[in-house]
Amino acid sequence: MSEVDLIGELKSLEAEALQAVANAADEDALEHARVTYLGRSEGRISAILRGLGKLSPDERPAVGQEANRVKGVVGEAIELRSQALARPSAAFVEDLTLPSRGAWQGGLHPITQAIDEIWGIFRDLGFSRARGPEADTEWYNFEALNTPLDHPAADEQDTLYLVDSVLLRSHTSPVQARTMEAYEPPIRILAPGWVYRRDTYDATHTPAFMQIEGLVVDEGITFVDFKATLAEFARRYWGPGTQVRFRPSFFPFTEPSAEVDVKRVLTRPDGSQEETDWLEIMGAGMVDPAVLDNVGYDSERYTGFAFGMGPARIAKLKHGVDDLRTFFENDMRFLAQFAS
Repeated sequence: MSEVDLIGELKSLEAEALQAVANAADEDALEHARVTYLGRSEGRISAILRGLGKLSPDERPAVGQEANRVKGVVGEAIELRSQALARPSAAFVEDLTLPSRGAWQGGLHPITQAIDEIWGIFRDLGFSRARGPEADTEWYNFEALNTPLDHPAADEQDTLYLVDSVLLRSHTSPVQARTMEAYEPPIRILAPGWVYRRDTYDATHTPAFMQIEGLVVDEGITFVDFKATLAEFARRYWGPGTQVRFRPSFFPFTEPSAEVDVKRVLTRPDGSQEETDWLEIMGAGMVDPAVLDNVGYDSERYTGFAFGMGPARIAKLKHGVDDLRTFFENDMRFLAQFAS
């Protein structure tokens, strides 16, 4: 082909390439156009540049100059089209005149807040924080705590067994036995942690929940120490006007045992006060001598008391939440109320 023919073909390819670029609806179509016209091995414009050697020395400069011009024009068009495709369409451009929603404010979960507040009180009373495995053995979960394996609580319909005698702990009380095995008295610990039971998920029960275990063991610990410590906690947590009641109960690992109730005084916005009904907040009692013997303590020398509470129930009572499931549904409208 002559110089005139090649230059004419280049101009025709320029118009064709620019039309293909303008019609490219997405990045894939644009890439296809680039390869078709500018690709090194198959590009139609590049093919003309590779054929310059067949022209006479006088024709090469004009054809080469025109080919490079067309190549530059098409390349620039491809770049501009690529930028246009990357920008959101007008339908999706944010309207800056609309009022903003406001930034989400992060905060601790209300149950975590309850745990931290409870822990802060007992830390000030001289307690240390302890923890234990969530998958434990029948010995630590039941037998070491004076609960025989024929007890209903050890049945598979109540407890989640994993393999052989290994289970998901049904309370945080195994931390008591493990701590006493590892350390000599005096002991004063608080042990928050997850526990698991085969409970129905409803307004007052969940199959997995947090529990807080407390244990005090030393020489000369009496029922007076037990009542005074828990009453002091209740008044610090619920307020100085809180009344505390200890009702006789039964737990295999404490004797005597008690349910601890509180009655609070609520202050209304108008300044008037209202007394609540009695609310149960924990189970507790003096450590059974059999538990002390099981961990190698001298039950004639040492005494102690233990208690357990559910921080979710504590938070539920404190904030007036009717349904326990509300804490676990991750509704940001609800949780945002507790962010600070």
